[in-house]
Amino acid sequence: MKKRIIIDLDVVTVAFWDKKDEAKLIERIKSGKFAMVTPYIILEHLSKWNYQKLADEIASFYEIYSSQLITAQNILDKTDEFHIEYKKLFTELVDIGVKEEDVVLVIIASIFDIDYLITFNRKHLKSKEKEINEVLRKNGIKAIRIIVPSEL
Repeated sequence: MKKRIIIDLDVVTVAFWDKKDEAKLIERIKSGKFAMVTPYIILEHLSKWNYQKLADEIASFYEIYSSQLITAQNILDKTDEFHIEYKKLFTELVDIGVKEEDVVLVIIASIFDIDYLITFNRKHLKSKEKEINEVLRKNGIKAIRIIVPSEL
């Protein structure tokens, strides 16, 4: 079974903008090595970018190669299924230093059983993995793995 991954927008942006080593990860995804799960909020964020050509390229990548797009309603349905108070969980994660835009990725990674959340964000995600997982477990949901692209 393919590993299920969420790729933070920063990783995809660097791959498309700079065409560095992260581009290898993009090629691995295009070849079907992973099942990429994409929160719809990433596409919403891209729609607000000023640099439209790059935003369109990245959005197209997510739309074509995602095995699943997660909507806000999907998240609410799943948190109901797990009897999770979404706002309480959201606040607890922000309180330990997770940026608001990253909280959604963390929650999705947990409740949708994602194998890896891939990000460059060491300060607000990677370095806080232990604290994040304590909050997730306390709320009765699965711990997650947060990795940088080179770890995949």
